[in-house]
Order: sequence, then structure tokens, then C-alpha cells
Amino acid sequence: MSTQEPMENEKEMNTAMEVSPKDLGFWKELLLQIRLVWRLIRDPEVPFYLKLLPLAAAIYFISPIDFLPGLAFPGIGALDDLTAILVGAKLFVEFVPPYLVARHTAELEAEMTGQSAKERKQDELSDKIVIEGEYRQRGE
Repeated sequence: MSTQEPMENEKEMNTAMEVSPKDLGFWKELLLQIRLVWRLIRDPEVPFYLKLLPLAAAIYFISPIDFLPGLAFPGIGALDDLTAILVGAKLFVEFVPPYLVARHTAELEAEMTGQSAKERKQDELSDKIVIEGEYRQRGE
């Protein structure tokens, strides 16, 4: 064994523990989804019966009655509560009319980036427009 092996392992561990922009993307996406659900719940265009899905998931989360009790299954007991919240939110977003989800998502992304929806649309278009051509000077 050489003396550099522990040093290399320490460097590998330090680089593994660093927070990458990808990790921050996960948290931003999670925040975006939470805010999206909240905005859709408050939107009067969303049917009332759909708003019962996240409400039912929240009630299950708060209630002392569980499918998998925490005392009987210590590690798994909390997972059913988390699963109820995630599934309730996902089903809610899936069942809401797509045009409402698209509108609120665009508004939330505009808020998070600090751009208006019009500016975002122009940026997206400018990224997609490609003009090909040739350039010649006079006299050539």
C-alpha cells in the first residue's frame, strides 16, 4: 500500500460530497411542483372534485391511521405517508386540464427566472431560428 491511496480516497469523497448544479435542479423542480400544486388548488377554473385529491392526501398524512404503522415497521412506516402525498399531488396535476397546468407552469418558471412570459417565448424562438446563407463581397 502506498501513502497516496488514503489521499486519493479523501479527494474522491470530497468530490462526491460536493453539490452539483444537477442536485440543485432537483430541488428547484421539487419547489416548482409544490408551488404548481398550490396554485392549481387556488385556481377557480380547476374543478372542485379534483381539489379533493391533494386534500385527501394531506388528511391521510396528518391522520394517526396508517396502512403501515410506524411502530410495526420503523423504517417503512413513514414511507406510506410520503407516498400518499406524492401520489396525491401527481394524480392531481395529471387530472387538471393540460392548458391550466401549462399556463401556471409557464408563469412559475417566469417568476423563478425573473423573465416575463413574452421574454421567455422570444428567447425560445431565438434558440430555434437558424438562418443559413452565403456571404460574398462585391467584386469577387
